[in-house]
Amino acid sequence: MKQSPNDPKQYKPFTLANGLRVLLIENSESNRSAAALAVNAGHFDDPSDRQGLAHFLEHMLFLGTEKYPESGEYQQYLSQHNGSSNAWTGTEHTCFYFDINHQHFNDAIDRFSQFFTAPLLSQEFIEKERQNIDAEFKLKLKDDMRRIYDVHKETINPEHPFSKFSVGSLDTLSDRTDSCLKDEVTRFYNEHYCAQRMTLAIEGPQPIADLERLVIEKFSAIRSEIQPKIKVSEPLYKKEHLGISVDIKPEKDDRKLILSFAMPGIDTSYLYKPVSYLSYLLGHEGSGSILAYLKNKQWAMALTSGGGVNGANFKDFNISIRLTEEGEQHQDEIIALVFAYIQLMSKTGINDTYFNEKKAISEFSFQYQEKLKPLDSVNQLVINMQHYPVHDYIYGDYVMAELKPDLVAEFLDYLRPENMRIIRINQHVTTDQISHWYKVPYKKSAIDSNLIVHWQSDLLFKELSLPKPNPYIVNKPTLVPAKDEISVPALIKNKPGLKVWFKQDCSFFVPKGQIFIGIDSTVAVESKAHIAMTRLFVELFSDSVLEQNYHAELAGIHYHLYPHQGGMTLQLSGINEKQPLLLENLLDSIKDHSLAIERFKLFKKQLVVNWRNAEKSKSISQLFAKLSALMKPYSPSGKDLAAALEQVSYENFTDFCEAYFNKLCIEVFIYGNWLEPQAKSMAKLISAKLSEHLDENEGVSSKVVDYKGKGKSLLPLHIPDHDYASVIYYPMENDDVQSVALTMVTSHLLSPHFFHQMRTEQQFGYLVGVGYVPMNRFPGVAFYIQSPDTTADALFSAMDDFINEFDVNISTDEWQHLQHGLIGQLQEKDTSPRIKSQRYWVSICNKDYGFDQKEQLVKEIENLTLTDIADFIKNKLANNKPVDKICLASVKHSDELAYLLNNNRVINDIDVFHQKNIYKS
Repeated sequence: MKQSPNDPKQYKPFTLANGLRVLLIENSESNRSAAALAVNAGHFDDPSDRQGLAHFLEHMLFLGTEKYPESGEYQQYLSQHNGSSNAWTGTEHTCFYFDINHQHFNDAIDRFSQFFTAPLLSQEFIEKERQNIDAEFKLKLKDDMRRIYDVHKETINPEHPFSKFSVGSLDTLSDRTDSCLKDEVTRFYNEHYCAQRMTLAIEGPQPIADLERLVIEKFSAIRSEIQPKIKVSEPLYKKEHLGISVDIKPEKDDRKLILSFAMPGIDTSYLYKPVSYLSYLLGHEGSGSILAYLKNKQWAMALTSGGGVNGANFKDFNISIRLTEEGEQHQDEIIALVFAYIQLMSKTGINDTYFNEKKAISEFSFQYQEKLKPLDSVNQLVINMQHYPVHDYIYGDYVMAELKPDLVAEFLDYLRPENMRIIRINQHVTTDQISHWYKVPYKKSAIDSNLIVHWQSDLLFKELSLPKPNPYIVNKPTLVPAKDEISVPALIKNKPGLKVWFKQDCSFFVPKGQIFIGIDSTVAVESKAHIAMTRLFVELFSDSVLEQNYHAELAGIHYHLYPHQGGMTLQLSGINEKQPLLLENLLDSIKDHSLAIERFKLFKKQLVVNWRNAEKSKSISQLFAKLSALMKPYSPSGKDLAAALEQVSYENFTDFCEAYFNKLCIEVFIYGNWLEPQAKSMAKLISAKLSEHLDENEGVSSKVVDYKGKGKSLLPLHIPDHDYASVIYYPMENDDVQSVALTMVTSHLLSPHFFHQMRTEQQFGYLVGVGYVPMNRFPGVAFYIQSPDTTADALFSAMDDFINEFDVNISTDEWQHLQHGLIGQLQEKDTSPRIKSQRYWVSICNKDYGFDQKEQLVKEIENLTLTDIADFIKNKLANNKPVDKICLASVKHSDELAYLLNNNRVINDIDVFHQKNIYKS
């Protein structure tokens, strides 16, 4: 197996006697162990009269085995030892995975392996899990991605298995007079869950020999295949499914144009990546590109290339364009532009410059591969094992062996008008039918033959050109000499209005760096309009610098400007060698506030639409957004931001930009493959570019509402045509380490019990949980349920009953396992320079200049007792006496509000609530 020089782990691939392919990974740097098992069976394998069966089986395997018959035992064992687990069902594969502190891995893998040798598939849980599947289906009824997918399935070859409904519902999974679901799910399991169709990846600090013994012991009982799997032979599209236009009306106010080209499967050409070559050019965003032309015309906001569904015998090559209102009126011209670019690629010929650039970027990513957490690692590898030969389990995603011009030309030839499907997604399309499962209005029609002839003719747009060679490609990066490890960042520049922190990377030894520049201004938070304008500035800046800096982005030098509660943060990351050059360009650009009024109007309108679209998100997401807006005055709701921005004129915005950048308080963190003199040079550059604007009084402290002593409040939302949802949030008074520890441990203890009782036992819905939800630095606990059928008040009652009746009396062993599990998670080593630098940056933003918050938290958790937790639940959560809590509810019908409002102090207006309360920071 080929592995990265930056990867110190040991690997051992082998195959068990029963045919199970296994990859063992010894990772001495981690205290976590993880396993993932993938089965070459997915919704393509569903019987046509039992659609959703593969997904249903995935759920059922968690609900008891012969050795461990209790339905929630597996999840509770993992939770007690700080583990996690999940699974997913795709088109051709289903994957199960978990991780846990390594000391408890043997017992966890024993439970996990039973899924594949002796599941109960108990009749008791068939009905309950049917309800959960139906709730999961209904949860996504308003999700535009699922809805577009539904129309896609209805407009392809109905004989291809992609056309099947993948999720399942009460309808598809009901018992019938001639058919029992238990019998059918058992038959499906016996047919598809056999060793030859499975791959298993396991990673942990244990020696490979120990892992091997464990795998042989636990997985050899998986039965061998009785008959080989039948390959899909039907094409995804027949002739009548190509050369068509599909118009779809979305839920959200969105505008997309997708040009989808039919290709064969690409697994066999993975060594040469011909599709990557095409997407590299068609998705380019620099000068001369399709997107550059469209942005200049103000017809599009973004473009992606090369995505689309794929499988063993098919690949959709999609060019997806996010349109503006103006662009929606010019879709045929946009399609002509795309074909003009394709013709330009064809006439110019297959160019090794672009292949070599793409290869260099890919090789760099492999050579200096970022370390992953064990869980992420096994998840990635177990699927690679289904697609690549053994020697390329790791390298298969990166390899670009050589340029094969004929192969690239073959795939380029699929990009023809007659081989295309046009998908138009906007609110103004004319529709004539409704999709079966997600009730999506759409229309299918043949593309006008005259248009096809036009797009086949010679098309010329003089503005189009292929990219120039990329000057940012670094072929031989340099590593600076290692210095003695300084345990925490050092302050290398400190003057009024500017602090610069630096730490050389002495952990990962890769040619990468991270620069964070926090740019605060009190102007940013003077009003909702100013908060909205800060976010508008971020969008406009990001767009304005994209074309000139796209080569840097492609070459692995990334930049990102994002808003925070006191202003904005500019972040650079990736290959460090040419970051100072990019930094200088970006600092010059951020000070340039010249702006065409047309671009201001375009981005203002788009941002308002995005915020309004948030009101169509699932119920639970809307409640948590309201909670954030309620508790954090500098994080208004999308609705409020949209209303504020609509009133902003071009002159208002230009005045705002001038005022914002007139006085700044800046904090910087530089981390990575640099020596201190290099870091000081960058600090000097930042100071020189912004020194005339520095003012230490412009720093902004993120505020939180002080809810102490307020008791219970209700914030109701009427959201028609959505699920019911309820959230109970308990904000804590203090942000000291003990409060954080108590809140974190309590939520960790309650979570698996709440999930099991509310979802598995009482079947309230698919989205159920308890979470540690801090507001800035102040801790809090949130209980939440989204339900298709149970009303918000009933959900509140169920949550209150759970809290009031919860029995804290667990054994000493269980308590210690929970404590040590959480401590183990906190002490897990950073796996990459990106993660390590982000952790330091969070400390800097929180003014934790001792950089020891995590160590203090570990000590506090070690000192907690079960009595402390019982007292915390009794005094802070239970209803035996008044406690501070905020209840948020979504109802489907306005008349339900009246019942909820009885005997509750209601928050009807967040602005009034803020005016009546004081803040803490």
